[in-house]
Amino acid sequence: MEISVVEKKIVDSILTEEISKEGVDKIVEALQMKNYIVSAVLPETPESETFAHFLNRFWDYRKSPYVREKLVVGQSIHKRYVKIMHGRALSYWVPLLGNRPLGSITRKDIKKCMWRFATLPQKIRTRKKDSEGKWIYVDKMISPETVNQAVRSATCALKWAYHNRLIKNDCFSGLIYCHVVPQKRTIPTLKEAKKIFSAKWEHGSYRVANLTAMSTGMRIGEVQALQFKDLGRDRIYVRHNWARNDGLKVPKNGCVCEVKVPHELLTLLWKQAEQNPFGKSPEDFVFFGFSRNIPCGCRHWNEELHKITMKLKIPNYKNITFHCWRHFLLQLWQTMLMKENCNLPQAISQLKCLNIMRRMSQKKHWTSLVKQRKICSYQ
Repeated sequence: MEISVVEKKIVDSILTEEISKEGVDKIVEALQMKNYIVSAVLPETPESETFAHFLNRFWDYRKSPYVREKLVVGQSIHKRYVKIMHGRALSYWVPLLGNRPLGSITRKDIKKCMWRFATLPQKIRTRKKDSEGKWIYVDKMISPETVNQAVRSATCALKWAYHNRLIKNDCFSGLIYCHVVPQKRTIPTLKEAKKIFSAKWEHGSYRVANLTAMSTGMRIGEVQALQFKDLGRDRIYVRHNWARNDGLKVPKNGCVCEVKVPHELLTLLWKQAEQNPFGKSPEDFVFFGFSRNIPCGCRHWNEELHKITMKLKIPNYKNITFHCWRHFLLQLWQTMLMKENCNLPQAISQLKCLNIMRRMSQKKHWTSLVKQRKICSYQ
């Protein structure tokens, strides 16, 4: 296809004349303004960095400028979250677009890959290795939630690059994410809870951990983080949350709170704490681990609960987890309030309900709930 005289003159000028970097930028900008090109990547610019290299450093907790900015302004970003997103980025994006320059990625590329994740089996690494010690991979469909998380591992990085003028393409806006159907939560009934805690547990500390969650609505990391100083005369002070990669940090709701508990539960917690072989200082953990600075792992708490519920043949026992105790207590509290014609506005979320419940620890509703909780054996 022949070009016009004017077009040929422009092409010849570009090929024969020395053009400065500023001049090249203006030419590219003019072509973009006329919609002749979507993007252009110049050598030795931020846009020329490979997508794989950019994602690798963006989701590296120690090197990431994004993480550094979040921490500087006082926002929290957990190492576990960064590690998960790093894994998603390397597993899903590097094989497809890893060698492409960062500035060449378009919204069309993101959509195409997203549809691929949602409609085709993906290579998923199992926990097994072959005879040569290499990880075994299987082809399987991934859930809509995983698809969305995989896409966000790229779009979050690209959005940051765009707003920091590393790239010129907005390739993250207007994406339609997969619809995620939330799984129905299984919550034990009061009768089932009594059976669970009346059964014989293989390890007493696992039972006490579950009992603490059932009686307080504390998250699993908050129970792990309990220290000697957190056990009061008639209450527990929720000061920390334990995260595997971050260690001790503030609770998820961002503030310290206190929860009034039955005397029998505090007695069990003190018995558990006194078994700590590393010491009895205020900072020592109630649920101690293999070293003084790390509490007990929480995986066994869920596993033991699963064994008990399976043994008792409780319906949907596979879906009953440690976190269910938080919702069990909330449900118990809401039922009690309805009986007293003290309904909360429907707009209040479950999380807010539980935080309100904790703040009411001095009021009659809380006292009534404490008495109801004694239906479950603390012996």
